[in-house]
Amino acid sequence: MLVRRFDPSGGGTERDFAAAAQCLSRAGHEVRIHAARAASTSWHGMRVRKLPVPVFPRSLEVIGFGLLAGRVARREGAELTISFGRTTDCDFIRCEGGAHAAYLEAARQWESGAASAARALSPYHAAQCRIEELGLRSGRLKLVLAISNLVGDDLKRRFNLPAGKVQTLYNGVDHRRFQHASDPQRRAAIRGALAIDSSTPVVLFVGHGFRRKGLGQLIEALPLCGANPLLLVAGEDHAMEFFRRAARRLRIEPRVRFLGRRGDIPDLMAAADAVALPSLFEAFGNVVLEGMAAGRAVLTTARCGAAEVLPPPMRRFVVRNAMDPAELARQLDALLEAGPELGAIARAAAAQFTWQRFGERLVELVERAAR
Repeated sequence: MLVRRFDPSGGGTERDFAAAAQCLSRAGHEVRIHAARAASTSWHGMRVRKLPVPVFPRSLEVIGFGLLAGRVARREGAELTISFGRTTDCDFIRCEGGAHAAYLEAARQWESGAASAARALSPYHAAQCRIEELGLRSGRLKLVLAISNLVGDDLKRRFNLPAGKVQTLYNGVDHRRFQHASDPQRRAAIRGALAIDSSTPVVLFVGHGFRRKGLGQLIEALPLCGANPLLLVAGEDHAMEFFRRAARRLRIEPRVRFLGRRGDIPDLMAAADAVALPSLFEAFGNVVLEGMAAGRAVLTTARCGAAEVLPPPMRRFVVRNAMDPAELARQLDALLEAGPELGAIARAAAAQFTWQRFGERLVELVERAAR
């Protein structure tokens, strides 16, 4: 199994990679981990191999990892290679972030013209696109495991991949983390600690990369909401001050609280009435599943892969134009009004997505393709 950075305590791809490695190991496979960056040489009985590639500048790390990871793994005895990063000649590719070219195209929505031009000239982004293309056009490639149909359909179209070579495999969610989020006593205690009145509608935004995840449009939508919700923002971004100024400009600064990086997301969900992820580009969006597991109504957009897993009663709230604050406001008002009746529906839908089920499907796909 190949990944540029191996950090099981991290989020996103790192956490999902760790879950997949454990699933394959428990199924009886000998799993070896190869990474450009790794803090240890073993993990849960699996050997961790740090590859001899430079980690600076980033473009050299991308190229070195992409060209060497699969070759080194096979030279050291690997019979199958599964990449969670961009590599040139692997048997399986787990695509969690979508095509890098798709990300660059989408970034024009939230970046200035100068920033987009700089990206176009960046060796790092050029290396990402080239390594990705070589990997997805490799004759060795057996299967692409897309994190959503949104990603899978784009890969098939962009790289002319046959339908049988792409399978959607949704992530799971740790339901134990969120099982107490609907406890009224916990909700009251956390709201009290945050000095939030019991009658105030609360919307929770979780994530980093605020521009891509649509926080700017969500803040613009807030004054248009008839429900007058309070917005909690859990996460960090280098442009944090830009979003604070936006709230001040709109005279809603008291209704937007920037909490920074938080480790108590289940508690924040207990305090919230709805979770919002109005992304402009999101291959999946684990926070959508987490919000559902907590029994919360979730607002997201048609550009978010996790919209595919929403139960039918929640799909009518999906925002079609993520750049339109007025549509965001209308849908958020409607979602908050319907929120109490959607909690049990959301939790039941999320129950279908467990890491155990993810692992069983992963093992099935890997073993079938290997045969």
